[in-house]
Amino acid sequence: MLFQEGYILYQERLSPGAIVKFEEAAELGHGEAAYWVGEILRKRYAYMTAEAEQFYRQAADGGEVYAMLRFAQNGNFCGTLRDCDYDHEEWVDRALATALPRAEAGDSEAMMELFSVYWAAGDRGEAFEWTEKAAENGNAFAQFWLAVGLLDERDMGFYWTEAGRREDTLKWLRASAEQGFPKAILKLAVELKEDGRFEEANEWVDRMGQTDYFEALYNYGLILLDGSEGMFQYPEAKPVEGLAVLMALHRQTGSSTVQRSIGGSPAFICIWLRRKERRLISNAPKPTG
Repeated sequence: MLFQEGYILYQERLSPGAIVKFEEAAELGHGEAAYWVGEILRKRYAYMTAEAEQFYRQAADGGEVYAMLRFAQNGNFCGTLRDCDYDHEEWVDRALATALPRAEAGDSEAMMELFSVYWAAGDRGEAFEWTEKAAENGNAFAQFWLAVGLLDERDMGFYWTEAGRREDTLKWLRASAEQGFPKAILKLAVELKEDGRFEEANEWVDRMGQTDYFEALYNYGLILLDGSEGMFQYPEAKPVEGLAVLMALHRQTGSSTVQRSIGGSPAFICIWLRRKERRLISNAPKPTG
């Protein structure tokens, strides 16, 4: 429960609140929570710190593959931390030994862990194969990741035509979105819009408003404000609903980006002017005699 609460806050870009929940869960022995505490601390200081290392080690000792891969990471990410000379190959081997048996037994989460393991080892082909296996086994994140890889034209298989690549991209995005994966819902709506398939795109726009994903909710609010004049050609402008979404998102996250969108919205300006007009009328001197 604590971990889930923390993860929701993290997805909503509320790291200060998320780390409190993650730390509480980590104290109770939750390995993945310890990993996310390490991530937040590392990103906060831009480098590995002694405190972050402690949480990563707790996670790694609990079998968290992604924590192991932090210690396998190449490059200057240790900052001023001493004793940061980790054995890259040792940690890659440890991650592989942890994930491979589970993946071979059909665990799609472990298959995605192997993507990261083989990528860290420099074996892009093997990494792609395990991503594809995870996607075929119904892993929503793998399906999304595969689609994004195809969009970016990484080494994600050979295609005779761009139309074939596009077909597979949308197939995997749709598979992920139909499972409710928020990033896939947003991306699918955008890609369908790019193809001029506005009716289909707007079906997924409506699904964006049912997620708890910041980017999806933010764009959903903007699309409602724009209506048919916007890039998505949404059938009907819904300024009140759009503002409500953005204002709720701002209250929850304090995002300056959302605040600017609210302040610059014609609908908001219109509402503000009407309220000011009503206040002026109510405060006007009453006629005498």
